[in-house]
Amino acid sequence: MPITDAEIKSTIFSIPDDKAPGPDGYSSHFFKTSWDLVGGDFRFHPLCKSMKLSSLMFADDLLLFSKGDVGSIMILLRTFSTFSQASGLQMSRGKSNVYFNGVSSEVRREIVQVSGCIEGKLPFKYLGVPIKPSKLSIKDCQPLIDKVFERIRQLGTKKLSYAGRLVLIKAVYRTLHSYWASIFIIPKAVLLKIEAICRNFLWHGGTEYARTPLVAGQNFALIEGGGLGPRDEYSWNKARVGKLGQEWEDYNPPQDASWTWKKVCKLKQEFQPAYHQNEWAMVPGKEYTIKKGYSWLRPTSQAVSWSHIVWTKWSIPKHSFIAWLYYQQGFNTKHKLYRFGIVPDSSYCICAQKEESPPHLFFQCQYSRRVIQKVQDWTGVTMSATNTQNWWQHRRFTRLKNGVLNSILNAAMYYIWNQRNASRHEGVIISPGRCVMMIQADIRNRIKHQLQGTVSRKDKHWIEKLLH
Repeated sequence: MPITDAEIKSTIFSIPDDKAPGPDGYSSHFFKTSWDLVGGDFRFHPLCKSMKLSSLMFADDLLLFSKGDVGSIMILLRTFSTFSQASGLQMSRGKSNVYFNGVSSEVRREIVQVSGCIEGKLPFKYLGVPIKPSKLSIKDCQPLIDKVFERIRQLGTKKLSYAGRLVLIKAVYRTLHSYWASIFIIPKAVLLKIEAICRNFLWHGGTEYARTPLVAGQNFALIEGGGLGPRDEYSWNKARVGKLGQEWEDYNPPQDASWTWKKVCKLKQEFQPAYHQNEWAMVPGKEYTIKKGYSWLRPTSQAVSWSHIVWTKWSIPKHSFIAWLYYQQGFNTKHKLYRFGIVPDSSYCICAQKEESPPHLFFQCQYSRRVIQKVQDWTGVTMSATNTQNWWQHRRFTRLKNGVLNSILNAAMYYIWNQRNASRHEGVIISPGRCVMMIQADIRNRIKHQLQGTVSRKDKHWIEKLLH
């Protein structure tokens, strides 16, 4: 049987006045004295019925602002007294701090004596972020850097693939400092330190700098520009904070405003070209969003013709990463190492006939050509053995077929590179036929995972051929 309102009221009124559902919850005295207001909707909070939230819990960290004089403080104290009588909750004066700015020492002493609170020192932390009137420094943001460092250190492992580490980096980027970035502009030097930690993890599996990255740092972001995809954090931070101010044309901060607020308001000069009469002019009739602001702010870069080949949804991420390294000339081949005097010769370890350069490794070596031939027989599509962008010779395919063919290209590059490493470091290598079987297994699983919706009759026949 359902619980009745009378039973709920009887239970509440039987609880002693000093009892509460938790350290941050309202006492039963509050509900008894306010029953005519809250009793009817007690089962669920009026704003939380859809979530079926029945417990009223509130944070006990509260900031109140007033003028720096005794009269204003007395008004606050009387307000606290009225609240205590209504709710049964008491302010813990011994645990409360009062902070001053521009107040004489005599008035400070009087306020501390009247309030019974402890005089605090700036800066201080509130809900995990530093509060100070002056400019944020790297030292102020060190807890954020330490948090990212510790999270990456816990995740650190050299057994993960590059793509696996990249997924973790994006997760760290999007979670740990999002709260900070929604409140104030994080110093660029702090974001560079965080990016350096993430870059070290990507290339070496640890948090410390170990050796030169395979690809320069400026190629770390912007997929369409040939990057890996993590967002430009500085632009995203500004776009996030940009949501705090909407009436850009009318508001100017007062002279005595804090550095943080002045920095936020300074963004209006950057955003002003995108606004017209306080409305977001980039998309008429639409409100400002963080995504729109970021798209407008982020640095532009020249698009590369191969990004659609590498970052297709049909490609497994670890395959795409190896293909990306190829286009960025990031492989430490013997041809590159020989030029720097690191190895005594540049011959390819599999065929030992020519130098180990990316073109020879992927397209010209007898081993890779046999793999290409078998892949060509499997797909029924003629392939070029000269470069990746023209791998599938000048023929027009549907979007689905192009995506799958590009994923096959990335998989072939991944397994050829995998066999190159096995030959060099372990002295073993599998046959081209076995290599193609591994490519086929990966592609078939990926197609089954990604294929959704209707498929044209022509594509359906070709896909069925690949899957069998």
